[in-house]
Amino acid sequence: MERGWSIDRITLGLWLLGLLAALAVLWGLGAAAPVLIPLAGAFFVAVAVAPVGRWVRDRVPPRLALLGPLAAMLTVLLVLAIFAGGLWFIGQRVAGEVPRHAEELQRLWGQANGWIDGLRAQFLGDSGGGSDAGGGGAEALSGLVAAVLTAAREAVSTVVIVLFLALLMLVEAPVWREKIVKTLGPERCATTVTAVTAIAQQFRRFLMVSTTLGLITGALYIGWLSLFGIDFLFLWGFLAFLLNYIPVIGSVGAAALPVLMALAQSGSSTALMVAGGLLVIEQVMGNFIGPRLEGKQLAISPLVIVSSLLLWSWLWGAAGTVLAVPMTVLIAITLSHIDALRPFAFVLSDKSDRRRFEARTRPE
Repeated sequence: MERGWSIDRITLGLWLLGLLAALAVLWGLGAAAPVLIPLAGAFFVAVAVAPVGRWVRDRVPPRLALLGPLAAMLTVLLVLAIFAGGLWFIGQRVAGEVPRHAEELQRLWGQANGWIDGLRAQFLGDSGGGSDAGGGGAEALSGLVAAVLTAAREAVSTVVIVLFLALLMLVEAPVWREKIVKTLGPERCATTVTAVTAIAQQFRRFLMVSTTLGLITGALYIGWLSLFGIDFLFLWGFLAFLLNYIPVIGSVGAAALPVLMALAQSGSSTALMVAGGLLVIEQVMGNFIGPRLEGKQLAISPLVIVSSLLLWSWLWGAAGTVLAVPMTVLIAITLSHIDALRPFAFVLSDKSDRRRFEARTRPE
């Protein structure tokens, strides 16, 4: 009896120690956010464009090896330029269409304020002082513009730091590989490099598949919504493309916004038809085209995705929201390549059959 009690106490102590260690890690991640966010972003950028740099480096003389990382960063800058150009184009189109909807937007703002005041009065016994829809709308708009400008300034500075760190990572990668070889030895290093290469390839495949699916989904959104004359077509298509990087949850947000626009613009019957078409698009992309493009790729459980979004958003704010899915996918892929940790990857996956999970994720 005494021995059993001793084992129980040891087990309980280990669990408590593990819990305290997890809390300490979370606290450290939150406290070190100003340092870890740029490093994480730079790491993902470097992993994504590393093949470009390697391709160029293998085709130039050794003394020009620096052209490889520079070509990789030029690729990133080209993607950012296309992204910024798309935002500018969409902004111009939206700015041209907003005045036509100013009265409708003002009316919807007033209805929303009235609904919120009604809930406050019903549940809190507070009338809220009578929200002024006009003044509230103007003040909210000015506050939104100021917040957007501040966020844009911070985002630009963060992007510059991330790109600089990514360039350093690409330049230093061969040097660090040699250091690892000399530290671990050729045999152990070969095993490690093989695993890391497989992890990086699967992560890049995730980005490629998500980008391809996002482009197709965005084009289908624009085509379907244009049949009903829904405004802000390119905005909805662009959002569908961006939100496609968040599996399962992103598709819900991408479809909800144009449906609400259809409801405000054309009524409930049109909104239902729009919603039905978008549902078909998401089902076809998610259940037929997506799996065929993914191949042997680990799929994450929707619950894990939502939990990771909440966790990383809590730790790192808006940057955590952007990095949550890539970090979760990278962690799951890494776990699936370590035999002792594959059960944890199985828990994170969307599979309930262990054999199907093994067949889908077993490293080749």
